[in-house]
Amino acid sequence: MSAPAHVALDKVTFQYAGKDGDAIRSVDLDIHEGEFVLLTGRSGCGKTTVARLINGLIPHFYAGELEGAARVGGTDTRDLGIGDIGRLVGSVFQDPRSQFFMTDTTSEVAFGCVNAGLPRAEVLERVEDAFRRMGIQHLRGKSVFGLSSGEMQMVAIASCYAMGPSVYVFDEPSANLDMEAVEALRKALSELKREGKTVIVLEHRLFYLSSLIDRMVVIEDGAVSRVYDAASALSLDDTTLAHMGLRSLQLKSALSAIPDHEPLLSKHEGTAFEAKGLTFSYGSRRPTRSAGSTPHRSCTLGPLSFSAQPGEVIGIIGENGAGKTTLSRLCCGLEKENQGTVSVAGKPVSPKERLGGIRLIMQDPDYQLFSDSVLGELSVGGRRDADACKRALKGLGLWDMRGAHPATLSRGQKQRLTIACALVDESAVYFFDEPTSGLDRENMEKVASAIKSLARSESIVFTVSHDFEFLLSTCNRILHLRDGLIVDDFALDGSTRERLLRSLWKGGAQWSTHADT
Repeated sequence: MSAPAHVALDKVTFQYAGKDGDAIRSVDLDIHEGEFVLLTGRSGCGKTTVARLINGLIPHFYAGELEGAARVGGTDTRDLGIGDIGRLVGSVFQDPRSQFFMTDTTSEVAFGCVNAGLPRAEVLERVEDAFRRMGIQHLRGKSVFGLSSGEMQMVAIASCYAMGPSVYVFDEPSANLDMEAVEALRKALSELKREGKTVIVLEHRLFYLSSLIDRMVVIEDGAVSRVYDAASALSLDDTTLAHMGLRSLQLKSALSAIPDHEPLLSKHEGTAFEAKGLTFSYGSRRPTRSAGSTPHRSCTLGPLSFSAQPGEVIGIIGENGAGKTTLSRLCCGLEKENQGTVSVAGKPVSPKERLGGIRLIMQDPDYQLFSDSVLGELSVGGRRDADACKRALKGLGLWDMRGAHPATLSRGQKQRLTIACALVDESAVYFFDEPTSGLDRENMEKVASAIKSLARSESIVFTVSHDFEFLLSTCNRILHLRDGLIVDDFALDGSTRERLLRSLWKGGAQWSTHADT
């Protein structure tokens, strides 16, 4: 007789209060102690609802109609207090800000342990081990408000690790991480597996998990569609994965699967955008909070000089904290340079002029949504072309939601909505900050198509991203930032694909070995 499941969903159906239709239906899922399970599927398929059942957020925080039972350690989560569940199940959410309680990283990682009443010496030991395991010793004692998005994610993971639960649930843990941080995450997950912990990961970016998974569970339309063991999952070719809306399981297959694309350059000669001798430093300025960002940390950029022509799609890459978002905010007028100039069509433009002329689509879409409906959002600021609005929403899979309030959308849907707004803006220059964070393959491809359409209309597009599949399918040029400086600038084509991977992932050959192990 087999051992009882460590985590079990027994014919679970759940409908959120105030929502039409079931989020999940008749889900049967047994996960045994020490198993590493990947939950994947298209956006909106029900993965997050399954996670909320396992970590007790349903029914303790999300109201609705629940049929069946979710059990952890043999006990129905409805019969456990949220504190009891917290000691059994550690959760890391896609947006790390939603689980921060303290203002500095050391206190944040220690918070759960202190709250549980652990002795001081044990708390200190656990905190030190968590920072070491995640490779973020350099973040000890830092203000959480001064961290990049990726750094926030790593601290959230460390906070979970310090608690030492028997079950771990990770919801899109790599969404905001650079490739080096993804490698640190992979190592931490590998250590959890070695220790015999039960690990459940909800992911769209699959490549870094290929050597870890025991099973891959695919969810479609709220139900378990397919279950693969490790060998069967790794045997799936990229075409089959694409039909299921899934990303590549191996880096090498991703490189070969994405077709070469012709440069999207304008026939017009000359430079349409130029940054010359650009420098910036927050220096000793008092940290401030502004739209689309956390309060600023100390950061220095430059001197930076680069230019772009109409039709270029330029990927801006670099480690978390390299200055990518700061550069975007500077070019769009949300920050003021210390020295240097930004010119559009040969004319220097001030930060105030850039605010109205250069479009920034922020990583956090909540900062850019103002209307009471999806369709109404595209009319904010005088955007009135009804046909253009319809095309933009249809292209990004949002037309059927045109009457919905933006606040009711998922994070991925909100991201696509802000991109739809950009499509009807008709700006000459755009900056996108992590536009595919947390998106499935289908929606990543929709965003890529939308951005390439801007290039075909002879706009210049810069996109900050860690998403190599998106970069490969979208960009024709790469700017690589490190410590606030441009360290590489190259055309992206069939001959430079591996160069992109080496730039994203230090160590050169590491990416190829991990992809296939």
